[in-house]
Order: sequence, then structure tokens, then C-alpha cells
Amino acid sequence: MQEKEFINKVHKHLPKEIYRWKINDPYHGGVADTFYSGRTNHCFIEYKYKDTLPSKPTSKIKINLSAQQRIWLSKQAEHNIFTYAVFASGDLVYVTEDFTVEHITLKEFNKNSIPFKTYIEVLTKFCIGDKND
Repeated sequence: MQEKEFINKVHKHLPKEIYRWKINDPYHGGVADTFYSGRTNHCFIEYKYKDTLPSKPTSKIKINLSAQQRIWLSKQAEHNIFTYAVFASGDLVYVTEDFTVEHITLKEFNKNSIPFKTYIEVLTKFCIGDKND
């Protein structure tokens, strides 16, 4: 699976009440991959995806944010806009607001990741709240 396919998978699993925008801006470097909004919140997310991960727990997994992406994401966060970097592999999703991170270990990834289904539930609740709200 490629990053684009992963983003499509996320979008297919989100409820229709969430506005989703796959951003493709060739004129402004560093812009996040997506924007999501709903009745309770909105955010930008930069996605990174890897099919395979190393096998040793101490192996480093590179988070491939470009310098422009790091600057753009940090600037939005400084402006109090919810902004995240999401790294995924298989059915696991790692979410961070720390755009300075260049790598994490496999152990960190496995310990701090959530299942894809949980990620969709968290993003949904963030954007549109509970169904009973």
C-alpha cells in the first residue's frame, strides 16, 4: 500500500458528516496532506506510510517529514490550529504533534500506535463529537 492508498482508506471509513480534503497544492510547499472538519473541530494531518518495518525493537523508523513540511506544520500549531503527523504501517497508526521527530524505534511505534479502527473512531469523535451530542 502507498501513502495515497492509505489516505483513501481513511477517507472511505470516515462518516459522511466529516468534510475531508485531500490537499494537492503544487504552489505552496510543505502543506499537509489532508484537512478534516466537522461540527465540533477541524485539523490538518500529514500522512506517512510504510509497508514494511524493521524486525529489531531498537531499529529506527525514519519519519520522512521534509524541512518545508516541518515548518508548515509547526506554524499551524503555533497558530493554535490542530495539526498532526500520522505514521502508519499495516493496521497500526502512530499520531504525533511533535514535528521535530526524525525517527522512532520499532518498540516506540508498537507501544504508542493504535489500531486503524481506533484511529478512525478518534478522528470521528474529534471532528463531529459523539452521536448523542
